[in-house]
Formats: sequence, C-alpha cells, structure tokens
Amino acid sequence: MKTTPSIFAVLAVGLAALGTMLADDEKPQGRTCISIVAPGAPEHEVVFSPNALRGPGMKIKIYADASVKSGVIAVAFRKDGKLAEGWRPEITELPEDFEEVHLPKPPAVWECSSQGAPFDLYIVFLSFGVKDLEELKKLISAMQNPKVDERLLVMQTSKLRELINRITAAAEKENRVVVINPEVGGVFRGPAFPWRQFAKKVDFSPAQPGVLVFSSPEAESSKAAPAASQ
Repeated sequence: MKTTPSIFAVLAVGLAALGTMLADDEKPQGRTCISIVAPGAPEHEVVFSPNALRGPGMKIKIYADASVKSGVIAVAFRKDGKLAEGWRPEITELPEDFEEVHLPKPPAVWECSSQGAPFDLYIVFLSFGVKDLEELKKLISAMQNPKVDERLLVMQTSKLRELINRITAAAEKENRVVVINPEVGGVFRGPAFPWRQFAKKVDFSPAQPGVLVFSSPEAESSKAAPAASQ
C-alpha cells in the first residue's frame, strides 16, 4: 500500500528548504563609526561629521565589527593621492558575531591638524580569500615603517590606491556608500562611547567588498555634487 506523506511532513520539509534559501541569501555585514576624540580630563568624543571640529590634539578613532570573520582596511587619501595627515593605512581581522575592534592600533595615532588637506577616509570590509588581500596585507605592513624613505612611501601609497580602486570597483553600485551627512550626536566623555548608535553598515561578500567613504569637512564642501548617502 502506497503511503502518502502527511501535510505536516511536507510543510516541515518546505520550511527547512525555505530556511536554507534565506540563510544562503544573507550576506555578511560590516559596521563602522568614525569619531573625533578631543583632549581633556577625561577625553571627550563626538561623531565624525562635516561640522565636527578638527585641530591640534584631536584624534580620529575608528570602531568596526562584522557578522563573520573577515578583514577591514582603513586608509585616508588626500585629493592629490597622498596619505592624509601622514596617517599610515591600517588592516586587521574582524572576529565574528559583531565583536568590535578599534583602529588605528596602538601605538599608532591618527592626530588631526588645523591645516590638514581635504581627504576621503575609506573603510573596506573584505571576505577572506578575496583577490589581492594578501598583497594588501604585505603592502600595508611595509608602510608601517616610520623610517621609510618618503619617495618609497609615495610609491607605496600609489600602489595601495591602485589596489583599493581595483578591489572596490565591483562595489561601486551596490556595496559602496558615501557618508555625506553622518548623524550628529552629543559630546560623550569617558570610555563608554555608544558608537553602534551612530554606526553605518554595509553588506559584503567574496565577490563584492563593502565600502564606506567618509569625507573630511573641507573635502565635503569642495564637492560639486552630493553623492547618495545611507
């Protein structure tokens, strides 16, 4: 006698298949927040924005996390292609389950100057195994040497910009967000800066890195037309 599956068994199989499809469609997600830390006792911190003050003693701090183990790059380029403020690029691994990391990694400090040239700060989330990742790691590691010859540093920066442009080309349409008007928060004193409240997020995958671009106040004011924001 032929046995007909019960409607509950069929439903269970269907729901399991649907769950698998939804899981497969979910992309890893990265989040970041850029802040400005001003000196004082205690230090106070504000969200990086076109209206945020920059000057001697003020520092850039980057918070980042991701849903899966991955990599993140932070680099700020001036409009002429050189490194902004002499800040050396950063690359680090992100743990899974949105465990936060901070950049730049000590003892490095990204200190602002009152006469700093306009810049765009790129935060790039990368899946492990993405093309050019190993070359990026080696290049960024070599750029950390504080005694590197200035001419060599210029060449390394040019190569880094080329690699960043190459790997982010696939993210131009869907996975690239230009942050032109970050949400402005209050002034926070002490270590408990609620960065996730102001974080910007982007999806990424092995085929498409996730790119967030933050522009300095001067860079933002010099743009001919605004880009789409998140």
